[in-house]
Amino acid sequence: MNRDDEALVRSLLARAADDLPAGGVPAETLLVAGERAVRRRRGIAVAAVAAVAAVVLLGSAAVLGAPGTSTMPADGGTPTPDRSVPTASPSGPTATPDRSTAAPSGPVTTQGEAPTVAPERFDPTRRSLRLGWVPPGAIHQVSRTGVAIQSVEAVVPDPLVPGGPVEPGPMMGIGGWVTVRTGARGVDIFSPQRGSGLTGQVPSPETPGAPVAPVDGHPAYLHTDREQTLLSWQYAPGGWVSVTVRSLERPEEVARQVVAGLTWQDQRVTVPFRPFDVPPRATLIGVELRTWEGRWLNATANYLVSGPTGDEGNRADLTIGVSNGMYDGDGSDLGGSSTRVDGRVGAAVDGPKGLGAYRVGQVPGCRDCVVEVDTESSAALKAVGGRSGALRLAAAIRLVVNPTDPTTWRPL
Repeated sequence: MNRDDEALVRSLLARAADDLPAGGVPAETLLVAGERAVRRRRGIAVAAVAAVAAVVLLGSAAVLGAPGTSTMPADGGTPTPDRSVPTASPSGPTATPDRSTAAPSGPVTTQGEAPTVAPERFDPTRRSLRLGWVPPGAIHQVSRTGVAIQSVEAVVPDPLVPGGPVEPGPMMGIGGWVTVRTGARGVDIFSPQRGSGLTGQVPSPETPGAPVAPVDGHPAYLHTDREQTLLSWQYAPGGWVSVTVRSLERPEEVARQVVAGLTWQDQRVTVPFRPFDVPPRATLIGVELRTWEGRWLNATANYLVSGPTGDEGNRADLTIGVSNGMYDGDGSDLGGSSTRVDGRVGAAVDGPKGLGAYRVGQVPGCRDCVVEVDTESSAALKAVGGRSGALRLAAAIRLVVNPTDPTTWRPL
């Protein structure tokens, strides 16, 4: 591992340990806490949670993804067979990808009709932006709605270990990615950028980078550091958009190409599972949809039970969703589970202060699909009825008749 990797692992482990009780740390508790901490940093190329747990329990090094190259059509398709997998040299890790420092030139315009007024809050059941052009090899894409920030993301995956398979998973290896964030009026979209050094409400006395050619006729700014390139502009007074590029060559060019392909829209969000009864006081604050090579991989509804958290309104403490191919075997991804719910395999791990992961596999109509209920507060765990209630809720969720066809999906 290089110094950045070590720092990342230390940070993740520290966050995972924040809520752990004093004294001995049960492996199950560590697993849940570590999984949740890593999941909050899914954009970071890290190994599986089990590897993170091994760092603490066994003192071994975590495995991190490495950058790579590939070519494929935008928005789906299959990776080309000539994808190269870089390997570490005997003297050290792979070289850092080239990051040009030249600012992109020429104005650029998004597609569709950009808003002229930034909303006070977004409707989490509606999507505002979609990607057009994506970097070659970006076969993993993510759309997230929220009340304060909405985002779309394109990820170029890499093997978790050199020479290994490139495959989806809870903690897949990442070679590079692009994230587009749009904020409601007055929302700071810059502080979520790890390592950017840009914090606080915007507009501020300092612009978020050096002035560059405009976007949609608005002043645009470019911020570049050793980790990322950030192109941003105001789509409406008080409302900002940022395009972040990491670990890709010619990042400024990539950012401007992404901007040119962005399409503004007002689209209802749908999911591949049927509506279900949510716990009392649970408020929907966002929906996340992941795709892999054009097919849906994971769809999750995010709820807030315990009240505002101060995390810009986008922090859920209860998530309910279905995964299609993210987990192996029985779907538990937690080892040999003996838990059964209505005759189906399940898995439950309880952590401190309401932290928990509850999964039930073998979903009717999709034996490889897994329903997962995650709680991140005591209020959320109580709302679902504890461990047994969370498992019953997971077991009750059903897919639509044809989940492979997005036109049959249902709104929440």
